[in-house]
Amino acid sequence: MDYERTPNGITYRGIRRAFRDEANANPDLVARIDKALGGDFIHLSHGADMKNQGDDLHLQVRCPDGSAGRVALLVHIDQFIGKGVIDLESKPKVKKHREGDHRVVTIAPKIWFRHTGNAAEAENRLTFEKLLKIASPTFSEALEAGIDRAEQRFAQVMKPKSLIPWYMMTR
Repeated sequence: MDYERTPNGITYRGIRRAFRDEANANPDLVARIDKALGGDFIHLSHGADMKNQGDDLHLQVRCPDGSAGRVALLVHIDQFIGKGVIDLESKPKVKKHREGDHRVVTIAPKIWFRHTGNAAEAENRLTFEKLLKIASPTFSEALEAGIDRAEQRFAQVMKPKSLIPWYMMTR
């Protein structure tokens, strides 16, 4: 299945649909999500569902103790969700919240977590690059499109500002 794309690359709705489809078909992806949550949280997956425009992607699971649980999959590509700077020298800290029946996994390209504001707001990090190893061919294409879009956006943001004033460029 080909997911929605624009001239800038795959859309957020498209990448979230790809995650929904892959989570419903690939038990290795569910195992990788469980590992990001600290392990031994997901005993059985009942599948992923998504409503509206895909901003609420969830994985319904059964925990080892028999209780029902839910994992929110927050998928990002190139947006900035907090104030900060891009730090390519060190890895900004990402929170690990591994308690309760409702948990969150933030999934994004590796460069997305290099923004200090994004890393500060994220929980239980999982990168697109780690998922490429276990992805189906269609899902792999969607992940690569997301990585390309993120790298283009971050390269654009990291460009030095022009020394020419804006009013000189408009004349």
